[in-house]
Amino acid sequence: MIHTVQPGDSLFAIARRYGVSVDSIRMWNALRSDALSVGQQLRVAPPEGASGTSASQPAGSGFYRPPVATVAGGNPTTVNMQSIAAARNVFQVQVTPQAGFNQYRVTYPLPTGGTDTATFRDNINSAHRVYADGIMYVGKSSPRNIPVEAYTQVGLSLPLARALKVVSENEGNFDAINSYDKAIFSYGFIQFAGGAGGGLGAMLMIVKTKQPQVFHQMFGQYGIDVQNATPRPVITCAAPETNRILSGDEACLYLKSNKQLTAAFIAAGFHPSVILAQLESATRGYVAPALGMRTDLVLAGQLYTGVLLSDIIRSEAGIATMIDLTVNQWIVRTAGFFRQALEQIAAADGIRTPQQLASVDERRVLQTIVAQATDARVRDRTQKMLNSGLGLSKN
Repeated sequence: MIHTVQPGDSLFAIARRYGVSVDSIRMWNALRSDALSVGQQLRVAPPEGASGTSASQPAGSGFYRPPVATVAGGNPTTVNMQSIAAARNVFQVQVTPQAGFNQYRVTYPLPTGGTDTATFRDNINSAHRVYADGIMYVGKSSPRNIPVEAYTQVGLSLPLARALKVVSENEGNFDAINSYDKAIFSYGFIQFAGGAGGGLGAMLMIVKTKQPQVFHQMFGQYGIDVQNATPRPVITCAAPETNRILSGDEACLYLKSNKQLTAAFIAAGFHPSVILAQLESATRGYVAPALGMRTDLVLAGQLYTGVLLSDIIRSEAGIATMIDLTVNQWIVRTAGFFRQALEQIAAADGIRTPQQLASVDERRVLQTIVAQATDARVRDRTQKMLNSGLGLSKN
């Protein structure tokens, strides 16, 4: 299958359109860079007989199609448990007992065709461990491999896209999993938590709503589902062993214990639509709150309440720092770090109003946060943004 490059095309957009990975397109076309030319012809499926195909995949399709589980009428209470149990067998799990823990090696199908493996262990040595059978998996699907254009596809301006890309590269991988702590089952580059109050259900709902076929392929056919609820979507999961549909924390506990379903989430972390859903969920959950962050400021003895920080902090590096610290510390503490730095600079420079403060040197603001921080995470994350190469001039 051949795609002719059109104006505005990017490798990520083409990969998403055909359900393949950017890396696969690079490999099939021997590309040395991501630069494209209008009219350029790209192979968007593996060559006939290439090793990227599998016996269960039509030759040249470029897309893995495992056996379909049947959900009668779309009602989760009438799930065909036998079909779901059979579909899960595409994930092969090898367990090797070790001294004090189990080592797992899982083989999973890639969305582009072919297979890959992941290795992880349980009984994680951590003060935060709650579940001995939970695992920690760093993953392989790196945000570094995703072009900045992908970030604009979820509605971000180019400066915000560049900021979130740098933030994401300091977080985890799109297929990362933690299932040993109180969050029960956390997934993705920002670790969307599956337990009560977590954001995993909302992220899955984005995939289900916008790409229902992808959701069925990567999750639904294995009995993983998500239902609309108040105040947030609820994860459900079929348990063929007991012929039950589990919901909420009980479903997440099942995901934690079932290493085939752990592998299903790992495989999904390579699908462009699931990656975009993670970026969109991060935009809703962290970028928007960071940009809407307000704080009180005392300038020259005068109290100014509810000052919008994004009226003052407008550079790529400054915004990236607000987002990054929001991910790690949430908005209340993040606003406090910026408030202390801004008040210190204002006092030193005789700045009397927020309007005057809007022209502040943002490099100096970030340097002040680094100097004031008593938490090493705040200090290190802010310094990373200073060293990231992101712009410090105001947008």
